[in-house]
Amino acid sequence: MQTTVKASKAAKGRLDRLRHQVARQAGRRVSQRELVDHLIAEAARDPASVAAGLAGGERSMGPKEFEAFLRKRTPWGIADGSEDIDAWLYGGRG
Repeated sequence: MQTTVKASKAAKGRLDRLRHQVARQAGRRVSQRELVDHLIAEAARDPASVAAGLAGGERSMGPKEFEAFLRKRTPWGIADGSEDIDAWLYGGRG
């Protein structure tokens, strides 16, 4: 069975660099399919380690997640959060 997985340009570049490094060390050509199949088999041996790696802070929001985050923000009641910031930080009015 063949499937397509969407990946970021950065991930695609890292996969390609890894493929070239593995091919150099193996002394033969390595296809993306062969490399991905091997990486999946290795990850399946220790799913807890994969889950721990995904729990790290490296993940960033995609465009849809960011839009959802912006919709959840609550207004402060002022147009700009920096308005009268000195009064909030240091007390009194400056």
